[in-house]
Amino acid sequence: MPIKKTKKIFCSGIALLLLSSVFLFSGCLRERKEPYTLNLEIWGIFDNSDVFHEINSQYKKLNPQIKNIKYRKISNDIAVYEEELTDAIASGNGPDIFFFGNNWLSEHKNKIVPFPESEKYIDIFQSNFIDVAKDDFVEESQIYAMPLYCDTLALFYNKNLFNQSGLTSPPKTWAELIDYVDYLTRIDSNGNITQSAIALGRSEKPGGINRASDILTLMLMQEDIEIYNKKTRRARFSSNQQSANVLDFYTQFALAGSKAYTWNSTMDYSIDSFRSGKTAMMINYAYWKNRLKEESPKLNFDTAPIPQQNLTSKINFSNYWGLAVTKNKELQPIASGQPITHNQEDRIKESWKYIQYLTTQPITGDKAPTLDFDPNERYLENTNKPAARKDLIEKQKNDSELSEFAIQGLTAKSWAQPKNLVVEEIFVKMINEVVSGTKTSFDALKSAEARINNLIK
Repeated sequence: MPIKKTKKIFCSGIALLLLSSVFLFSGCLRERKEPYTLNLEIWGIFDNSDVFHEINSQYKKLNPQIKNIKYRKISNDIAVYEEELTDAIASGNGPDIFFFGNNWLSEHKNKIVPFPESEKYIDIFQSNFIDVAKDDFVEESQIYAMPLYCDTLALFYNKNLFNQSGLTSPPKTWAELIDYVDYLTRIDSNGNITQSAIALGRSEKPGGINRASDILTLMLMQEDIEIYNKKTRRARFSSNQQSANVLDFYTQFALAGSKAYTWNSTMDYSIDSFRSGKTAMMINYAYWKNRLKEESPKLNFDTAPIPQQNLTSKINFSNYWGLAVTKNKELQPIASGQPITHNQEDRIKESWKYIQYLTTQPITGDKAPTLDFDPNERYLENTNKPAARKDLIEKQKNDSELSEFAIQGLTAKSWAQPKNLVVEEIFVKMINEVVSGTKTSFDALKSAEARINNLIK
């Protein structure tokens, strides 16, 4: 069930203070006495512009200093988005606000400006958002971005294949999942896998596993293995025997002769194999639940919480986007031929106001103007994404489509990757080296760690 739309709510502290032109977090910037107006430009990924139409229309009514808000979807491809964004910011022609990956801070901090006087408002940030948002977007008491939502890895399972195997519920732990392999794997007389229990064990095509890097990272985190140390700014996961054990656990699903053998290079890509009914389980994010329902309506599947190593100490893996403000941008007039009435300080201040409007929790107030809807709740309704705001997670707990994803956000973790797309390639190669037999788990881990530390340098 979708989140119920709020007919009329009091504006948040930010919306109230929009009218007096100071920040929600109580006076972050002093207002200039000279009047000014400006446009805001937002660059995003994945979301189409219609997602923001109603949200932006309401904001312009609240804040008359903003004449136009332009949202531009750059791409569905993260690499294309990141390259175009980086080039535009470098030339001064970038946006005012842009979608900022939850693992981008290490690489892109120099391109953005933090929330003014952030150190005074860390507690308010923490009270609004899940814990992982502080880990990802706050550094040295500076708030660099605010989250729009938070997606996490979950278990997708084919209900028909489970029913045929006499299984009534998905596994809750990795140990249980191993037991499910015997029930759900089918191998013919020639040794060919005709039905796989779960898409695990490999990384690259053929037999590629979507999100293999994230799944392995999750397994390492669930064993309490420190992948990266913020103080030393070094990756440090190769010297731990447990790391080798985790890598061996992951790859065993693709090793013939192992108890968990259920996948090999003859299999279709993991999502395609699950979609076609040849694989009983896969691990992925909430957006694939939406996509599979649209693209494969006859597929009888559901989702469940990701298996855990320890059910009393749950750890999940996050993947999401927030909003950040560009440090420098060439100022533009409201319309061609008109004078520029604002400065960089005005642009930064108004950009942060908008981010707060779209992300932070509404509060009541006797003198607050009314809103027709909570902007962040409406964004989640429009995109069917799990919440990062704690109060909205409470609502999504009862949402049959999003409940497990939303709840998992409360125990989600991530790590400060130097270049997230390159790190993904490193982890994919590490898995492939073990599966192909070219390196032992220990040697593959050492090589991957060295490459990541070279990135950091």
